[in-house]
Amino acid sequence: METIPPFSADPQARITEALRGALEALKLARREAEGGASDPARRRWTALGLVSALQAALVAALSGYDTAREEAVRDLAHPDRIAPVAMLLRRARSAEYLNRPERLELTGSRQRALERLMAVRNAAVHALRVETPETFADDAMAAADLIAHLVLEAPAFDAAAARLQTVLIADELKALRAALVQSPRD
Repeated sequence: METIPPFSADPQARITEALRGALEALKLARREAEGGASDPARRRWTALGLVSALQAALVAALSGYDTAREEAVRDLAHPDRIAPVAMLLRRARSAEYLNRPERLELTGSRQRALERLMAVRNAAVHALRVETPETFADDAMAAADLIAHLVLEAPAFDAAAARLQTVLIADELKALRAALVQSPRD
């Protein structure tokens, strides 16, 4: 999800589209995680869905404050695109963009888990040989936890205005976590 067509200057529209994107990406991640129990190659698509959902959740969070600027979610090199996940994560960890409790606190181990998950996603997207690490289920859980924080536990946007989407996202996260628990460990 590198662009949200059309990229809206209106923060509420951006949040709505981002939450829709997160929900659809989580559906993909859950479906592929469920299938990954019998076909480990499907994990790459689980990673794709999770990274896309995380990017969308970050866009929603970074667009939530009344003072939020669309530059907070734009790619500096390509202003018509959403910033890459790594850039959005840096911004979501910064007091310049989010206050506590919405601001992300990312430990080193969680950062490495996200990097491994993004590497699996990137290999899948670019049709490279995909090696899923033995930590894949734990890495995916780390991403699910961050999505839950951004959308459900400490949303920076008006959650009441997006109640249906947040409930559906919560359901998808619950089903995804159950599928990941069932996922065979390498």
